[in-house]
Amino acid sequence: MEFLKEIKSLKVVFIFILILIVGIGVASYRNIKIVYQTAEWRSNSYYILTFIEDLQTQIIGVEEYQRNYIITGDSNYINSFFKGEKNVTVDINNLRILFKDNKAQLNKINELDSLIAIKFQSFESEINFRSQGNYLEAITLLKQWISTKSLNRISELMSVIHAEEYSQLQKKDQLLVINVKNTFYTIIIGTLVSCIIFLTVFYLLNREINYRKKVEHNIRLEMEFSERLLNSSIDGIVAFDKNCNYTLWNPGMESMTGISKSQAIGRLAFDVLPFLKEIGEDKYFYETLAGNSSIAKDRWFYVPENDREGYFEAYYSPILDLKKNIVGGIAIIRNSTQRKFALEALERAKEELEKRVIERTAALTNVNEDLRNEIVERKKAQEKINATLQEKLVLLREIHHRVKNNLQVISSLLHLQSSYIEDEKSLEIFRESQNRIRSMALIHEKLYQSKDLNKIEFSEYINSLTKDLFNSYAIDPEKISLKTDFKGIFLEIDKAILCGLIINELLSNSLKHAFPESKRGEVFIGLHSEGKNYSLTFRDNGVGFPEGMDFRESDSLGLKLVTTLTDQLGGEIILNKIGKTEFKILFAV
Repeated sequence: MEFLKEIKSLKVVFIFILILIVGIGVASYRNIKIVYQTAEWRSNSYYILTFIEDLQTQIIGVEEYQRNYIITGDSNYINSFFKGEKNVTVDINNLRILFKDNKAQLNKINELDSLIAIKFQSFESEINFRSQGNYLEAITLLKQWISTKSLNRISELMSVIHAEEYSQLQKKDQLLVINVKNTFYTIIIGTLVSCIIFLTVFYLLNREINYRKKVEHNIRLEMEFSERLLNSSIDGIVAFDKNCNYTLWNPGMESMTGISKSQAIGRLAFDVLPFLKEIGEDKYFYETLAGNSSIAKDRWFYVPENDREGYFEAYYSPILDLKKNIVGGIAIIRNSTQRKFALEALERAKEELEKRVIERTAALTNVNEDLRNEIVERKKAQEKINATLQEKLVLLREIHHRVKNNLQVISSLLHLQSSYIEDEKSLEIFRESQNRIRSMALIHEKLYQSKDLNKIEFSEYINSLTKDLFNSYAIDPEKISLKTDFKGIFLEIDKAILCGLIINELLSNSLKHAFPESKRGEVFIGLHSEGKNYSLTFRDNGVGFPEGMDFRESDSLGLKLVTTLTDQLGGEIILNKIGKTEFKILFAV
């Protein structure tokens, strides 16, 4: 209204403006330019104020969606929550752009952004708890945020930014009025200019009115939301001023005490609930008004008017104004009667359990003593069994040793006997028999030297066997080389003897016939597992197996022995004669 009065007063000086307009024509252009710049400044300020109000509305909306999701579990509120969070980010970025030349305001915007980010992190933590089914933890965090008034600093920063910008807007308005006046004095068509200015001012005032209506509407929505929040809480929530008079009394308190809101608001807390002084609860009121937060647990209450009693726990926090002055306190009251009774019942159950544990311990002590005696007896029996087993192991090793010695004696007898034989064929028979006996003796030698009397490592056994055969036939390793591949293979004694005899026959046959006239060559022996079978491979690159000859129908005693020993293994023998001589024997693991 003051601004309109200033505009009306300009009509009085209209004639004076017409007289001066010619003299200050140049100055009028400058004034018009200043008016235009000032209008742009004011428009920028209005944008800033609009974004601040929209930011406040979005924060309130986000908090409401988050609380509604925690209370109801409706996932639709999650989408609205993240949409509001995105809108807040947009508003913050717009404000940064508008304040790019104002370092002080920009610092406040950065601080505001940090506080909002922390606030939203807490929101998302509560949402995560709720989405994971931790409803009680989410509600607890939600109530902690309510009790600590987490929006105070954010609201304070926004109020400070709003106030400073509004102050700048007033200064710009004053500058605009001055320049409009100067312009009116310098413009020829004063009336037209006055109308334009009047319409401009009317438009700005109308925007201001609409803006204020919007602010009032948002404030009303915030108050309605706060009211719904307080009314929907199952816990009692009260607030009191510096004189300890109640200023807030929600339905949770009415349900707990049976005292209506109208009976409590405006009255001294200790008159409404006399038991507070009886139990010393008044000290928490005074500590809160001194600026301290406190917790009172398992406090007894009794309301004689409606005969209600039980236990409660209260969380006290001071209420601060924008200047951080204490103007009162707030308390969240929770009925803990059932929890208190449950703890007492649990304590009684604990005492009963301890009594039973003592009785059971005494009984178990007797049983334990019997078990100790039984363990001692079993230990003695186990020691006897171990001693017997050790004796059997020693005897078994001795048996293998003696079998090996006896086989060596037989081999030596055959060797001595062969010295009296002049027939080469008979001598060869003696030598082959001696090699077969030596292969079996070697098995027993490896067994009594091994830790496991059931199995032997096949690679050590075959290396020793092939070395003896090369020596027996006086083979030069430089001319006929031997390659083996059975590392890490362990065989039982029966299978090891059969495999050893098979290799003895095949290698003997190869050394005698495959490399005539000192021909050079190579012999390969391998054993490896193929699924549920073992594969024994013998291969040489000598003169090869005669074409058209079936090794199963051969007159050779060695090949007959190979076929017979393979049958004893329960295996299958395959001969490959393409470019080499290769025997492959498959038998079950």
